[in-house]
Amino acid sequence: MYMTDDIAEHFEQSSNCNFVKFLGGVPNLEKLVGLIYFTKYLSIGIDSVHPPMMYHNLESIELYQVNFEDMVEILVILRLITSSPNLKELQISGSSNIPVAVDTPDLDFWEKECLSDSTLNKLKTVKLSEMGGWPYEIEFIKYLLGRSPVLETLSIIPCVFDMENNLKMLIELVKCRRASTRAEVIFTHE
Repeated sequence: MYMTDDIAEHFEQSSNCNFVKFLGGVPNLEKLVGLIYFTKYLSIGIDSVHPPMMYHNLESIELYQVNFEDMVEILVILRLITSSPNLKELQISGSSNIPVAVDTPDLDFWEKECLSDSTLNKLKTVKLSEMGGWPYEIEFIKYLLGRSPVLETLSIIPCVFDMENNLKMLIELVKCRRASTRAEVIFTHE
């Protein structure tokens, strides 16, 4: 799915939950690839109730241009991965926009929105690109490391615009607890 700015603006005026509408009719999905504005589209009208739909066949998710400053888009990602018990591969590209104003982030969001018993039991490979080291990105990475007992590789390609934040992110990642003793964190520049 690909949307332009005009189409995205039109969809934002809708108040219906697009997550359930769009993905509710495809329970046998095996691979999901969402391009620019995909997570934004799915986030429209989403509520805090976890959807009942499970995607038992979904093994690979690729999402591009995800805005980690938007907690509702993060909620969409969390719903997708926690509703996919057989997920093996996750690839997410962040939006390379540098935040205009850095507010104190609501990191309680992770405790409120993440199911305490959710474990990503089959997730082996994660590739995150255009990561700027912003607080929500780091919390998302911590979530993945802490909930993925068979994780083998977490590859991070940082955003090239902010080297100071990249160093802070690397320091935070070294301190993260890992559910998998075999998890290798690869931090590279392209």
